[in-house]
Amino acid sequence: MKDIIYNPLTFKTPSGSINNSESSVLDVLVRKGLYETGINFCIYSDQNETFTMKTHMKKVGEIGSYIKYTVYLDKFEVGIYYYYFEIKFGENNVSYISNFDYNAEISDRIIPWQLTVFDKCYKTPDWVKGGIMYQIFPDRFKKDDSYIPSKTINEDERIIHSNWKDVPNSSFDTENYAARDFYKGNLDGILSEKEYFESLNIDMIYLNPVFESSENHRYSTADYYNIDPYLGTNDIFEHLCSEFKKSNINIILDGVFSHTGSDSKYFNKKSHYSDIGAYNSLESKYYPWFKFIEYPDKYDSWWGFDNLPTVNKENKDFRDFICKHEDGVLNYWQNKGIKGWRLDVVDELPDIFVDEIRTSMKEKDPDSFLIGEVWEDASNKFSYGYRRKYLLGDQLDSVMNYPWKFAIIDFMKNKNADLFASRLMTLINNYPKPALDCLMNILSTHDTERIITVLGTDIGLVDNHLKKDFRLEENDYEKAKNLEKFASFLQFTLPGIPSIYYGDEIGMQGFSDPFNRACFDRNNEDIELLDHYRKLCDFRRRYRYDFKSGFVMAFHEGNVISYYRNNILCIVNMCNDPIIFEDKTYGEWVFGNKKPFFTDYGIVVGPQSYTAININE
Repeated sequence: MKDIIYNPLTFKTPSGSINNSESSVLDVLVRKGLYETGINFCIYSDQNETFTMKTHMKKVGEIGSYIKYTVYLDKFEVGIYYYYFEIKFGENNVSYISNFDYNAEISDRIIPWQLTVFDKCYKTPDWVKGGIMYQIFPDRFKKDDSYIPSKTINEDERIIHSNWKDVPNSSFDTENYAARDFYKGNLDGILSEKEYFESLNIDMIYLNPVFESSENHRYSTADYYNIDPYLGTNDIFEHLCSEFKKSNINIILDGVFSHTGSDSKYFNKKSHYSDIGAYNSLESKYYPWFKFIEYPDKYDSWWGFDNLPTVNKENKDFRDFICKHEDGVLNYWQNKGIKGWRLDVVDELPDIFVDEIRTSMKEKDPDSFLIGEVWEDASNKFSYGYRRKYLLGDQLDSVMNYPWKFAIIDFMKNKNADLFASRLMTLINNYPKPALDCLMNILSTHDTERIITVLGTDIGLVDNHLKKDFRLEENDYEKAKNLEKFASFLQFTLPGIPSIYYGDEIGMQGFSDPFNRACFDRNNEDIELLDHYRKLCDFRRRYRYDFKSGFVMAFHEGNVISYYRNNILCIVNMCNDPIIFEDKTYGEWVFGNKKPFFTDYGIVVGPQSYTAININE
């Protein structure tokens, strides 16, 4: 029997984060017989060092073997707060009720819970919620041979693969490797697979960079206003957006605004462009955009890569170039038909820039979607010397959900449901609900190893020189594929929107860049795995309303976790034995790998199973 019962998702009303117009109520249950003499609620502001508050909690009654203490709190200003409880024994003996993986325990240490207070006007696009995203690395998805690209300004530096099945070049096999090998995947190729996306019920396609660039990843932007010639033209891109929109599929672009390419019209290190770049002259209009240490050859660059000169984001001329209404980069592509942006390395953009990006986007289209690349808990992210405010209401709609990606992988490998639940509840408590409903839930991305490779081997034990040709043994592949089905079930049923990294649904393998960026091959697909994803996507579409918002944890212990998404009960049993979910609720089995049985004792769930049940109200 626990001495203390409290967690912010079930003993705080409203649960989790709150907006700045909401008051709240917190309840703490204390086991009878502890002989405490009182409990104080203590809270302090993360931004305002002068704000601290201590409030005596009232004893309001009993629940079974517990005494109930309650505190009523008035509304707070927008910001991040941390709180804990003092529990007193006698006059001078004070301990703390602290947060141990979302279990309240009496301790001599203060380990606080977070309270996020967001702006009451914070709204995120409703069309995103309950949807499904698909991520594409454009050079590697599909090549339509009917499109004949014009020559690029740096054609002689590009390496062209003649075989779509070639393994991408890397530093292990290419001297002075510089990501200049291309397969010439193009926009027409992407559009030609529209029926494929429709079969997966995709709502939005996130494209890695498509602007002109000398490198296959195109994060080294050469011209923000032009599609790379290998991919297509601006008119082809506009046509692509229009055609996908007919199928209710929106296009999200990658916004790379922290750096450009050195081989670009803005920097022009190789003098390929007629523009006078920052590297060419101190008089260049682009010179103030960059930070030179010793002109012209020493300059700030992204993580020391001299092909990626860092942009001075404090420069208003550059920010206006991106954000200016109508003819700025953002609005230009919104006018072409896109529905949103994913901001690359958003922590490297100052708040004023992110503010202006959001303002520009939302003025053009209030329903546009702005998502940021953040690898940690974005609600309390600390970068470049200060706390960020991404999710408080006037910046991002949401972020890439790396914390849950790693939590899902760890659960698949180590089967610790309590730890997994703690990681889930941390974000569910910390993130504002408008952002939580739009989380980009990922298993793989262009920056991480393929999910099936991660689940099939210990990636840390594979020598770098073996990664190029590494493929899982058949038994390892089958085990990993089975785990991917479990992982994708979690990805598709937890709060937020699942994002399929192209090829994960057909069993593509690969370590990190560049091996996770191989070519999509419909002739070499795992039919069984693809069938799983199609059924999973159809299940989510059929019950989209239930997955738009809302989450209640039901049970987590050992190797088992279960939760409700409104009328959908999700149960994941990683045990080798069946379990009884002791809920007398009956319902209809609507998805899973094994059919459960409804009994008078509860729901019998098979071993090694994931299941979704539409419960009867």
